[in-house]
Amino acid sequence: MNSKLLVVLLLGLSSYNCIGFLLPKDKQNQSSFLQSFLGLFMGTSSDLRSVSAEVGPSGGTLTASDGSFSFEIPAGALSETKVITVSRNVSPNGSIPTEYGSTSPIFKFEPEGLKFLKPAYLTINYEQGRMPETGIEERSIGMYYVKDDSTLEKMKKVSVDYSANTIKVEVVHFSFGVALNIQIWLVSSGIITNPNPVSNIADRVIEELANYADYGYASPDEYFQANAGILGPFINELVDVLGTDPVTAAFPNADFDGDGAPNFEDPMVPSLGPVITVNSISAPFVSTVSGSILSTEIQWRSSKTGTYSIRKNAADCNSGTTLYSGSVTANVNQTSGTILASSLNLGTNALRICVTSSGVTGFGVANVTRDDTAPGVTILPSGGNYGVIQSVVMNCSDAGGAGCSKVIYTTNGTTPSFGANCSVGVGTEYTSSVPTPNQTTTTFRVRTCDRAGNQSVVFSESYTVDTIVPTITINSVLPSTYLKNDQVATISWKSDKAGNYHLKLGATCASGSALSGTNVTGTVSANETVVSEIPVASFGSEGNKTVVVCVANLVGTNGSSSVNYTVDHSIPIITASVDNGTYTVPQTLSINCEDLYSGCHEVIYTVNGTSPSFDANGSIQNGQLVTGSIITPNNAVLQYRFLAKDHAGNVSTELVRNFTIGELIPRFTSFDVPEFGTKGIIDDVNKTIIVNIYRAKNPTYTPIYTTENTSMVVVTYHLPSLFNFELVKSDYLRVSGYSDMPALSGELTLISPTGYQVNYKIYTFEMGTDNSPQNLGLSSQYQFFLTGIFSSQVQFHFETIHGNIPVLCSKNPGNHYYNCNFSPFQTESGYSMDLIITDVAPYSTFRFPAKYIMAGIRNGLGFENGEIPYCILHYPTTMSLSRSQQMETDWIYARVYYPNVTNNLIDNTLIKGEIGYGPSGTDPRSIAGWRFISAKFNPTNFIDNTNNSEYAGKFYLPSDGTHSYTARFSIDGGLNYTYCDTNGNGSDYFTYGHIYPELQFSPNLLGTLNVTP
Repeated sequence: MNSKLLVVLLLGLSSYNCIGFLLPKDKQNQSSFLQSFLGLFMGTSSDLRSVSAEVGPSGGTLTASDGSFSFEIPAGALSETKVITVSRNVSPNGSIPTEYGSTSPIFKFEPEGLKFLKPAYLTINYEQGRMPETGIEERSIGMYYVKDDSTLEKMKKVSVDYSANTIKVEVVHFSFGVALNIQIWLVSSGIITNPNPVSNIADRVIEELANYADYGYASPDEYFQANAGILGPFINELVDVLGTDPVTAAFPNADFDGDGAPNFEDPMVPSLGPVITVNSISAPFVSTVSGSILSTEIQWRSSKTGTYSIRKNAADCNSGTTLYSGSVTANVNQTSGTILASSLNLGTNALRICVTSSGVTGFGVANVTRDDTAPGVTILPSGGNYGVIQSVVMNCSDAGGAGCSKVIYTTNGTTPSFGANCSVGVGTEYTSSVPTPNQTTTTFRVRTCDRAGNQSVVFSESYTVDTIVPTITINSVLPSTYLKNDQVATISWKSDKAGNYHLKLGATCASGSALSGTNVTGTVSANETVVSEIPVASFGSEGNKTVVVCVANLVGTNGSSSVNYTVDHSIPIITASVDNGTYTVPQTLSINCEDLYSGCHEVIYTVNGTSPSFDANGSIQNGQLVTGSIITPNNAVLQYRFLAKDHAGNVSTELVRNFTIGELIPRFTSFDVPEFGTKGIIDDVNKTIIVNIYRAKNPTYTPIYTTENTSMVVVTYHLPSLFNFELVKSDYLRVSGYSDMPALSGELTLISPTGYQVNYKIYTFEMGTDNSPQNLGLSSQYQFFLTGIFSSQVQFHFETIHGNIPVLCSKNPGNHYYNCNFSPFQTESGYSMDLIITDVAPYSTFRFPAKYIMAGIRNGLGFENGEIPYCILHYPTTMSLSRSQQMETDWIYARVYYPNVTNNLIDNTLIKGEIGYGPSGTDPRSIAGWRFISAKFNPTNFIDNTNNSEYAGKFYLPSDGTHSYTARFSIDGGLNYTYCDTNGNGSDYFTYGHIYPELQFSPNLLGTLNVTP
């Protein structure tokens, strides 16, 4: 043990007013022992040693140059850089209680009062001294804070190396510190004989034996017996000084001497006088503050009958202030009576219970601490905004001596409060660090209570914590990421988290400039779609721009997403590689487009003399896309018109190039009658065209033709540029008088741009069928005849609602007739069918306009079986038209009703409507001279009943004179028709007239058409 340590011990002894040194009885007259003992205390003092360093949040370690101690501050223990100083061999403000012995110099840690966010670690060397290796005195070594009021606070022990004599502890705040052990040997040696420190040392030994499991012992007996050489003399000295053995009494069921009898029956050392046992103290800590613990009582008993007194702060049974006195009966529990806090001194009060029996006095001591000081609390970390979840630590401190009892807190806005004796009223008791809730602001309201019942004021800290950074999703960018003059950039976006938002022109949320527009700042809810509109003028000059959408969380951390724009106000420039002119061979034309900012997007062109154009959306409205070099055709007069568009939508000026290339020979490229899919057979060698026409007697149908290298088509033989062929349509397909040879129908002259002329002769071949009745009946085979010009690959079939029926045909040698056979469906209900002819190129599918009826039995009566309840020829009911003024009639409107099918706005394909004309005054249901043309659905709100549908149609003007016209409708695909007149009556006269007489169709109430030249 070094000399400095013994100086500390002397300070401790002087605090108890001891006079001189108390030496062991058997050593008091031995000068050599005295000199040795005094030498320990009076030896040369070591110099004070200090180690200092700046330590920040990343942590650091301070180490003494002689290796006697090291101080480790881990990362995160400090929130800011501090100058840390550790000094050894210092004098504390308070003194060390006598029951403890110092095994290390006293340390001072500065800056005083510093608290760590997480514990630091101190490792020191301690002195072995007189302590037997790993005995109870060495095992009791602990590191303590020495407070200004001479009270101790034990540090948490991390580890002890008994062989190396080092101890490592946690340091949570700065104060004086020293390594102490229990001074058992000073009692055993008779150096300390004052009953008060002897009693305190006995209490420390009791605490140490109670912690037997910490040292690997199975019971207090085992721990005691392992240290019997130390504790045996100690207990003898206790009985000499105190008259009793409190250590053995603390473990009545143990067997310290190992003889098989428990301590309460067989104490190691019998007491000299009455043994006083303090059973309980109702409140070891009291206070005079209102609402705290104001008084206490002591329950005790004596082993002998006698008289007693209870004395406050007495050094023995003859001093101090007597609080209570009287007589006592052996082994009967006694209660002291109420001891008011106001009757006690601040700090620890030793209440000595003295019992005198047969002239021998025994005593016991009960310690009661008066503490009138409210405890405090340190809340770490301090409140504020945090991007990570915080662990809130609430360190209670109590300067009055009672020590902290409880820390309670609330986070719901209520005020924490205690009930009697520090019971929890409102709030939650703090036991370990509390994590802050995320994505919200939380206020911790904290109150503490010490063991005397003193309550602190309410402390509070507010934490706003948000660890989640918003994620921004760009839904759409309109009109595009390229912008031109007068456009508005529209960004549709959303955030997965609510917060304040702003849009900036720049790379990050922290830089750039504010943007003007709609919804460029504000507050957004989670997953709420925001449409921000920014006029292009807000972007400033042309070039590349970045718009960043920023949304801040609760602590101001921004999530962002950006859109890159190109602003372009300039039009693109286009040039051509070949100039205007006349060339003998085809030219390869390359088009170059240049655009400064957004770059060229598309170049389009036309060759038909019209100007190329884009629509408002930037799509090609007229023209075709330039995809590479353009090779001009030979023998052509051409005009190319070019137009370019950049990515921003700016359109160039039109570039025109005119060329005359080579020799131009005009020709027909197609000559069709599209109503029935008929393609003309073009013979460029003989300059002829042959067209199959069904019943081509009068001009009714319009051929469509295309040419190349042609600037003009001249009619050189009374054939108009628009063909018209008559078709008389009925349910019968009887045709007679066909010629086996095509007939010359006209002649056309094609003239090229260079004046070259070619004449084509147009021949028509009347194609039709013969011997085809309206109803085929139920026979298993049926035969008919077909005329027309077809190839050897021609195919025939009937098309019905139940699929196709193959037709087998054979050509008669030497003519254009085909003998055909087919098998109809065997069904009781008839189905309409079209005759379809498919041929290889240059032919196409040809559809006969007439209908075959596959069976002779129609559907049943009533509208549910095909009858339509109502139809009317609505408007007009009369027309007078001149052929010189128009080629077609005006629009003719008819209306129809069928339950759950018709509607004024919805087209139902189950309804089939037709407009027809025929000889004046005739019945369209029975006269074959009527011709019908398909009508189309006409949605309208101007109608008498919204359950009706309106249909409209027109037809080419027939021959001069008066004609009748009407409308008809079918619900079964053309198998049955309901005919309409002008007063709204309509029915099939022959089949359904007797069912719906009020709707009797009248052929006298049809429309009238007068045609004049």
